[in-house]
Amino acid sequence: MDDNNNNDAALEEHETFVETKIERIKSKNPKERLFSITFDKFEELPSDKDHEIASSTFSCLGFQWQINMYPGGEIVSSFNDMVAVFLERRSGDRELAIKYSIGLSKDGERINRKDEHVFDGSDIWGWSNFCSRSEIIGEWKEGEDGGYLVVNGALTFHVGIQLDEFIPKNPASSIMLKLFNDENSADVVFEICEQQKSDSESDRKRAKTSTEKLYYAHRLILQHYSAELSALCATSDGMTPIIITDVKPEVFRHLLYYVYGGDISDDDFAVHEKDFINAADKYGVTNLKLEAEVWYVNNTEITIDNVIDSLLYADAMNCALLKESVMDFIVESKEEVMQRVSFQDVPGDVCKDLLAAMSRHYEKDSPGDDVEDETDVEKTFSKMRIRDLRQKLDAKGLDLDIDGSREALIANLKEHS
Repeated sequence: MDDNNNNDAALEEHETFVETKIERIKSKNPKERLFSITFDKFEELPSDKDHEIASSTFSCLGFQWQINMYPGGEIVSSFNDMVAVFLERRSGDRELAIKYSIGLSKDGERINRKDEHVFDGSDIWGWSNFCSRSEIIGEWKEGEDGGYLVVNGALTFHVGIQLDEFIPKNPASSIMLKLFNDENSADVVFEICEQQKSDSESDRKRAKTSTEKLYYAHRLILQHYSAELSALCATSDGMTPIIITDVKPEVFRHLLYYVYGGDISDDDFAVHEKDFINAADKYGVTNLKLEAEVWYVNNTEITIDNVIDSLLYADAMNCALLKESVMDFIVESKEEVMQRVSFQDVPGDVCKDLLAAMSRHYEKDSPGDDVEDETDVEKTFSKMRIRDLRQKLDAKGLDLDIDGSREALIANLKEHS
């Protein structure tokens, strides 16, 4: 770690307070509180040695905090051209053990420092040698490894804080998983039968199912998870088995396990990705379908030979991400596609997806952020990638449908923007 320092002896005349934009943002770590803290006009801030720039305060874990930055570095720094950055607790006297991180990012974190510290009173802790000033103000060329860290004159820190204590997990998910396939508490049962395939008519008549598996479930859970599974439950009286013949037993087992909160391994996705898409689409397990679609797109190479089959499959299964991947291939290989591929069987409604792919291809620098003008909003949505449209809908937290066509996703976003 670079020169941890709790020196709080900065002189008043060498301190400048600036209004900063502070937002709480979502962290991948559920225990972490993550904040973005933006300093506008970074290059205009005082850059003489030992001049402290203090951010606005923000609240976390019941205390007030701020970021103290030295754009020109500290005198105690062992290197020139270094920016110093510290986290300061501004309220409270009791000891508080935390893990914290301070990072700089543009299109992903470029610089990230982490530490643990017991804050005692109004304590300050951080790095005298956080990073070099030249890294921040743009010595790197645009387009190389993410571009500059100063964006439109502003410098944004990502500050994460979490308690450095043992906190037990909420047991609800493990309790739910214990109910998976529990015959004693179940009130509905599925019989999954996979028919043997045979070329002989007599063999087909005599053939028994190659596999018959029983899976036990609970109507209340299925009714709240999927309308399709709920409708299946309504066809059965008591524990009379519900017969399913169009899904492999291991695929249905994984689907049911997912409904109960279980995770599917990478190896299982690699083997059953397309089966998961088909089963999850039929039985209304949306998130599993979308996750399997990501696997399928990343593991499937679109070629001249399979481009139409892939497009027809994506359209039939309403796989917007796969359709986007196909459209990207068509645009990038347009000359060969025009010469060798027939679009006779392709539905006409794919035209908008093709136009969106062309727009992305020829306007790669188009913005992806929210804008104010209503026309610009619609234009921006139309150029966005499927993953970004889905993320924006999911972030709204309104239980919105994210398994839809490009048009449906955009319409949903416009309605709730």
